[in-house]
Parts: sequence; structure tokens; C-alpha cells
Amino acid sequence: MAKEYDVIIVGGGIIGSALLYTISTYTDLKSILLIEKYGDLSQLNSNSTSNSQTLHWGDVETNYSIDKAKKTKEASERVLRFTSKLPAAERKADIRECQKMVLGVGDNEVDIIESIFSPKFRELFPGAKKIGSGEIAKIEPNVVKGRNPKDKLMAILSDAGYMVNFNALAHSLVTKALNKKGAKVDVLFDTEVDRIDERESDNSVFAKGVEYKAKFVDVAAGTYSLYFAKTMGYASNLSSFSVGGNFYYSHKVLNGKVYRVQIGGIPFAAVHGDPDITNPNITRFGPTVSLAMRLERYEPGTRMDYFKTVEFDTATMSSIRKIFLGDKDVRRILKNNMLYMLPGVGKKLFLKKEVQTIVPSLKDRDLHFAKGIGGIRPQIIDEKKKALVLGESKIPGKHNLIFNITPSPGATSCLSIALEDAMHIADVLDLKFDREAYEKALGPVHK
Repeated sequence: MAKEYDVIIVGGGIIGSALLYTISTYTDLKSILLIEKYGDLSQLNSNSTSNSQTLHWGDVETNYSIDKAKKTKEASERVLRFTSKLPAAERKADIRECQKMVLGVGDNEVDIIESIFSPKFRELFPGAKKIGSGEIAKIEPNVVKGRNPKDKLMAILSDAGYMVNFNALAHSLVTKALNKKGAKVDVLFDTEVDRIDERESDNSVFAKGVEYKAKFVDVAAGTYSLYFAKTMGYASNLSSFSVGGNFYYSHKVLNGKVYRVQIGGIPFAAVHGDPDITNPNITRFGPTVSLAMRLERYEPGTRMDYFKTVEFDTATMSSIRKIFLGDKDVRRILKNNMLYMLPGVGKKLFLKKEVQTIVPSLKDRDLHFAKGIGGIRPQIIDEKKKALVLGESKIPGKHNLIFNITPSPGATSCLSIALEDAMHIADVLDLKFDREAYEKALGPVHK
């Protein structure tokens, strides 16, 4: 007989964990199940080794509009509110304050910094400061040391810098959910979902020969969310373009996070320097860009599933050509990153073109490739618009079903995405959502 629940969540990354916490804590549902493919939470893109460990705030992300920056800031504040109530040792494992700035090098990038630091920006981020080379040298000496004195420098220094171990945060969220009284909260590890059957009355999730029924199913399976949607006949106009990211390590040369100016509409993050919450003795530089033809970075067996997420038709191929070959900046980034992958010379080119723009004095001997580090970001292509779907994507099913696809800054937005889904599920299933308790704990709810 099928095991029955009110809600089933497929995927135990940071999004699935946040949803489990939110819906179990702030609604009156009776039962919820989270199914995770691997033996622990957040083993893929939410793992500390697979991302930049950044709580995005919107103040150093130069490709964000004011509206997106405002939304991102609110999402970050929810994470801060949640972690602020954790025991000190647990909070330290999840999140830590760190210095953070976005660095402009040269006339063009300095002009971009100047234009971003507008009255609207200052109103949204009153604690952010625009600083020149003298102040940069005091805060991040190695950013200025060894640099050509003729280089024009300017930065925006954030007053809200945080590094996050999203794997540890997922555990904190799920632990809170499991301690919830009055609801049956189950978590299954080492359980790969084979298929999902959608019906009008309930939905069935099949995993390891067992059927699990639910009134609502939320698929928060990262790169696999689009795969499940397509196997069920949804999202025929969408394709997934998997972008992998690699990192290089050096000894500690930065006191905090140093971001670079990011061009709007570009699907690749500019290389930045970051501390590591799990190792205070290193600085990480990345991510580089690689085209990973699989759904999971270090799992070759996911290659065939990846090809099931791509529509190999004329419209998709035309969209890919337009997006990735029609923009000179995208072409330049792809060309450079192909060179970075070459044996021997790749590291030297990455050092010269990317790393030394941040830390000019760093030498080849100081930098080494971080083997086995880095994840995959699903870039979604809408073939009807012939454009990338930037940010989070949500595909609704016909009957009590949602597919969440959450590229960067999805981890930062975990509690906001969870709130949106939890409120929707509460409406559909006629559950009570305790808005007062939520707002007291995590901040305002907009509906």
C-alpha cells in the first residue's frame, strides 16, 4: 500500500530544506515527507565546496536592478533572522560576518561603480560606502600591493558581508522541522525518485519500489527539477544549459570577499576572491566557466538525463546561437574560459587575466587548482523568447505540483522561495498559515 502524506518534497538541498522547515513550522499540515537521493542533505550545489558561500545582499552585485537588489536584500534578511536565533556554535557553523566589496579597475569599471552608487542605491543600502584606492589599501592591502600606480580603482564597501555554509544551514532548517510537535515530519535519504505520477485527487512519487502519495508535491531537485518536469510533459519551450564552475585556491591573501564588476544579462559570474567558511587559511578564486554536459558535476551517469532536458529542435539551437554567440561579452568569456582549461598554460592565463586583477602580487606558485571543487548552475533557455531565464524559475503543474529551478542566487533566496511555495500550498490544501508567527520570526510577508 502507498504511504500517504499531505506534502512531499523531492530534493534535500537548501531549497527543499527551507520548504520543509517553513511549511512544517508555520502551517497546520499533518504530515510531510522529504525525499533525498543522497545520504545527507545538500550534497550538490548547496554544498560548501560547490558555491561561493555568499549571502547575496544586492549591494555588490552590479548586474542587479534596484528592484532585484531590494528583493535579494529582503531574502538575505530572512536568513539572518533565522540564524540569529540558533545556538552560538551552530550559528558560527552556518554563517559568519566577513568583509565584502565590489572592485572596479580601470576607467570603464570605475564609471560603472559611480553610476551604481546612485541616490536610490544609497537609500536602499545606507551603510554601503564608495571608497578609493587609499581606503582599499587599508582594508584589503593585497588588492593594491604591486599594482600599477596608474590603475584607477574604486570600490563599494558593504556593511553586510556574510559567508554561509549552506550545507550546515540546511541541517539547521531540517533539525527545526523534525522537532516540530503535532506534525509527522519524515526524511528519507539514499532514496532516488524514479518517477512522479500526477492525478487530480493526489500525486504519487515512486522511489526504490515504494509508492508515496501526497496531496501536493514540490520538486526542489536543482538541475533535476526540469528533468522531472519534461518527463511529465511540461516545459517543452525550455531547455537546460548546464554551466560548471571551477575554483583555484591560494594561501590567505584577502581579508574578505572581493567581487568584480558584473555585466548585466551575462549568465556567468565574474571571477571573485572569497574566504572559505570551512578553512580560514585559504582564499578561493573563481568560478571559471565550463560547459558541463550532465546534470550533476561529478556524476557521468547523469549525462543522458541532461540530454533529456534539452530540446534539440531548430528553435532551441537558434536560441543557443543567439545567446551564447550573438553577444561579444559572452563570446569573450567563453573563449577565455576554454583557454583556462588548457593543461599547463590554463592556470597562467587565469592568473594573469582574472586573479591578478584582484591580487596583482599573486604568483603562479601561489595558486593551485581545487580538484573536485565546484558545482553546476542550470541556465534555463526559453526558446520562444530566445533568451535566458535569469534567476529562479518555477514551473507549475496542473494538479498540486510545482517544479523549482533555482540558479544563483537561489541559496540566498531559500527562505523566500519556501515562503512563496508554503503559502501557495496552504491555499491549495486549505491549511492555516500562521502569518503573525512567521513575521515575528523571519520578517514581513507580502501577499
